[in-house]
Amino acid sequence: MPRRATLGLLVWLALWGRPAAAQEIIEDTLATGPDPYASGVGMQVVLANSGFGLGAYYRAELRGAASFIVEGSIGAGKDEREIKFFTYFRSYIPNKGHYFIMAPLQAGFQQRLFRNTIEDNFRPYVQLAAGPALGWVSPYFRDCNGNGRYDEDGFCANGKEERVYGVFTAIPKGEGRLGWNGLLAVGAHFGSSTSVAQGVRIGYAFSYFSREVPLLEPQIPEGSRRYFGSPTITLTFGRIL
Repeated sequence: MPRRATLGLLVWLALWGRPAAAQEIIEDTLATGPDPYASGVGMQVVLANSGFGLGAYYRAELRGAASFIVEGSIGAGKDEREIKFFTYFRSYIPNKGHYFIMAPLQAGFQQRLFRNTIEDNFRPYVQLAAGPALGWVSPYFRDCNGNGRYDEDGFCANGKEERVYGVFTAIPKGEGRLGWNGLLAVGAHFGSSTSVAQGVRIGYAFSYFSREVPLLEPQIPEGSRRYFGSPTITLTFGRIL
């Protein structure tokens, strides 16, 4: 076969094969038919800039590789400038004004990827979810003189001194916040068992509240905020339904 004809045949085969390959990738990602791993329920451990949180999820199959997922978690909201110091008798965070507990509730979609190409013991996915966010703001310390600052040597009218509250001690003295939140993530489930599920997810989670949260004392610039965003690593443990 002449060289020019051979080159033309190779070009034609390449051009003809590209749409077919693209179609195979799409069909593989959007595979239809029952997926034994598409539904489940379990627990989550969430690692973020502000520490760790605990959560739970429920996932239901929609069609083939797609699932509807509902999940909720609870964790702390903090300012990146907060640094805890320890002494023999106590711990203390300078300039901290309030504790903030966040409890986002999300509903969204989880799409399994490359279902027909990758073995079932490694199941990558993408996830998009959003929903309401509940927050609880409580004081970090007993502010006797009402200046918004912790005075270590300050005393109240009844003779008690200003002191730092514990997280749980402060909860009854707090108030709520309402906002909304979202999540964009990629992850994977591991193992070929059809009864037990475990996996890891990397994403970005954010929450926005209608009222500012005074995390730091009022003299600290930008010590209050409404928006909380952080990269997250989530470990999941559960059962396949």
